Amino acid sequence: MKVCLTNGLQPTFAQAGLEGLWTPILVPRLGYCEYNCNLCSQVCPTGAIRSIDLKEKHSIKIGLAAIDHDRCIPWVQGVNCIVCEEHCPVPGKAIHFEEEERVNRRGETFILKKPVVDPRKCVGCGICENKCPVVDIPAIRVTSINESRSDENRLVL
Repeated sequence: MKVCLTNGLQPTFAQAGLEGLWTPILVPRLGYCEYNCNLCSQVCPTGAIRSIDLKEKHSIKIGLAAIDHDRCIPWVQGVNCIVCEEHCPVPGKAIHFEEEERVNRRGETFILKKPVVDPRKCVGCGICENKCPVVDIPAIRVTSINESRSDENRLVL
């Protein structure tokens, strides 16, 4: 956990049960999984994080981001915010926009960009959640859905 560049890896407590006490868990609000880093896999002494090279890491999904339309600035307030898409490190971007023509209070037409997550591209790195400007509970959150190591915890695509 000490080698994590963003401080996103934190020790688990009760959530992993007694056997998993102190094993690492990614906490995106504190830090994200840097897309081009595999330091944790190089130094993990227990095998909780197995050794992988960067090419393999880029194909591993550790979760899936989901947008809460009740908290997301464009979806709720009709104001553009592109922070999550800007920070997405995945080639081709896992976050894209639904564009909608709107009229503001001054009667001017503008294009509203509503973010949407592509579950086929999202690797669950958490940078979108970490950088989301919505405080307290971010408008985009990463869960373990679609993680590569589980065949049951999948979204049907």
